[in-house]
Amino acid sequence: MGFPEGPPTRYAGLGLMLIRGLLLCLAGWILLRIGLRAGRRRALFSGTFWLTFPEFARYRIRRLWPAGLGLAGLILLIWGLIFLFSWLLAYYDARLGHPLS
Repeated sequence: MGFPEGPPTRYAGLGLMLIRGLLLCLAGWILLRIGLRAGRRRALFSGTFWLTFPEFARYRIRRLWPAGLGLAGLILLIWGLIFLFSWLLAYYDARLGHPLS
């Protein structure tokens, strides 16, 4: 009876959140590195690429996949950092009381 149980807020119930955060950060870091490396190889970070993009758009569109890969890596990295920060807050809440209250 009462309110439904929310996500775990104690350190003991958050082991999965730590693992999920670390895995998301690792996957995001790997994808971001692959995207940046491939972007450098395909000259996505040069001014010449973007200045000549309108003239050769049909050809250049196929070379933009590293940007999508880098964006996906950045999103996963941020998502993992949010999980890690939530875990850290819950860890210190269980040990010392909530630091933001």
